[in-house]
Amino acid sequence: MSCLFIDYWSLIIIALGLFLGSFANVLIYRLPKGESILLPGSYCPNCRKSIRWYDNVPVFSYILLKGKCRDCKTAISLQYPVFELLTALSLVIIWFRFNYPMYLFIGYALFVFWLIVISGIDFNHRIIPDELSMSLIVIGLLFSPFNLNLGENAGTRVLTSVIGGISGPLLFYIISYAGSKVFKKEALGGGDIKLVAGIGVFLGWYVLIISVFLGSLIGTIVSLILILLKKKSFGDYLPYGPFLSLGAFLALIFL
Repeated sequence: MSCLFIDYWSLIIIALGLFLGSFANVLIYRLPKGESILLPGSYCPNCRKSIRWYDNVPVFSYILLKGKCRDCKTAISLQYPVFELLTALSLVIIWFRFNYPMYLFIGYALFVFWLIVISGIDFNHRIIPDELSMSLIVIGLLFSPFNLNLGENAGTRVLTSVIGGISGPLLFYIISYAGSKVFKKEALGGGDIKLVAGIGVFLGWYVLIISVFLGSLIGTIVSLILILLKKKSFGDYLPYGPFLSLGAFLALIFL
C-alpha cells in the first residue's frame, strides 16, 4: 500500500516538475530581457507566433515536433526539454529525501526551483537578477521557522538561518576584495554574493560552507576539462552561479 502511495505521489511530482521546468524556461528567457512573465503567452522567438497549447506540453511536444517550430520550422533550443527534465528530476529527488512533513518538501522544492532558474540565467547571460537572489533570501527566512534541518526549535532555526545569510556573503566579499587586489579584476560578482546569502538562509552556515566547497571543486574540475579541451583559456570567465547551485543541491541531499 505504501509503495502504491509513493508511486502515485511520484507521478504527481514528476508532472509538477515538468510544468515548473517549462515555467523556469519562461523566466530564464524573459527576466533578463525585462519582459512580462505572464503576457503574452508562449511564442516562438524566431517567428513570434503564439505556441498552441498542444505544442506546449513539456518534453512531449518537443519530441513530437522533432525539435522545430510548427510554423517557421526553426530549431527549438535543446535547453527547453533539458530544463524541464532537470526540474522534474530535482523535485523527485527532493520528494524522496524530504517528503514528510509536506511543508519541508514545499520549502526545499521552491529553493531548488529558484536555483535552477538562477543557474539558467547566469549560464546564458552571465547575470543573476536581484529579484531572484533577494526573493530567495526572503523565502528562506520565512521558511526558516519550519526548516527542521536548522535546529530543534523555531528560535534556533531562525537564528541559524540569519547567521547563514550573513556569514556566507561576508566571506565571499572578503574573497572578492582580496581577489580584485591580487588579480586586478573582479573576482566574484555581486550576484554570486547575494546568491550565497540565499543559499545560507536555507542551509545554515555549516552546510553552506560545504556547499561552497563542493561548488568550487566542481567548477574547478569543469574549468580544467574545458582548458584541456581548448574550449577555454586560463583566466576566461566561467559563470559561478550554476556551480554554487549544484554544490548547494548536493549538500542539501547528502548531508
